[in-house]
Amino acid sequence: MEAFLDGKPLVIPRPTLACALTVGVDAARAAGRIVVEVRGDGDVLGDDTLASPSDEPGGVTRVELMSADPRALVRVTLGDAIDALRGLVGEQVRLAELVHTDQLQLAAGGLQDVFKTWHTVKDVVAQSGALLDLELSDLDVGCEHGTLGQASNRLLVYLRGVKGSLEREDWSALADILEVNLSEEAQRWEELLTALSAHVSRMPVQKAS
Repeated sequence: MEAFLDGKPLVIPRPTLACALTVGVDAARAAGRIVVEVRGDGDVLGDDTLASPSDEPGGVTRVELMSADPRALVRVTLGDAIDALRGLVGEQVRLAELVHTDQLQLAAGGLQDVFKTWHTVKDVVAQSGALLDLELSDLDVGCEHGTLGQASNRLLVYLRGVKGSLEREDWSALADILEVNLSEEAQRWEELLTALSAHVSRMPVQKAS
């Protein structure tokens, strides 16, 4: 079996997929990188195969691992989240206007998308922390809006306010939360994630010791 990391040959003690993956992942980690794709004889290997790789000789004859700088991956995903937050400001104002004009059915459909977008943004932050092996909630990124942990607490209050307003059918309160609180919070998160992205770009490469 031949094994490669980013085109460079790896020395593997046993000609098995499991061994090739272990050696390749360790080599990537030693360089401060993470494996993002694995090919076996030219085909991309799926999560099921990678979760339980064979430790028996045979099967694939050529294993190719591709790695990436986790900081670069995080900056890309943060950029996508920042774009989503910019769109969210206008969408929340639009929904508030629908509520003000009693177009509640139209507003209800849009609210589901608002919750999904906020959930996606929070997932991006969690995944970024996992990629960087760093707890981000209390990290000081030099933003006037505090930490991501504080922002998460504020967001939770506002999202609970939306649900409470729906349950009480308090449409005036719902419109206010969308138009003022959540729209301002989306702008705060945009600035926070922009500051986080800049912080990540300044981080040194974390190589395994």
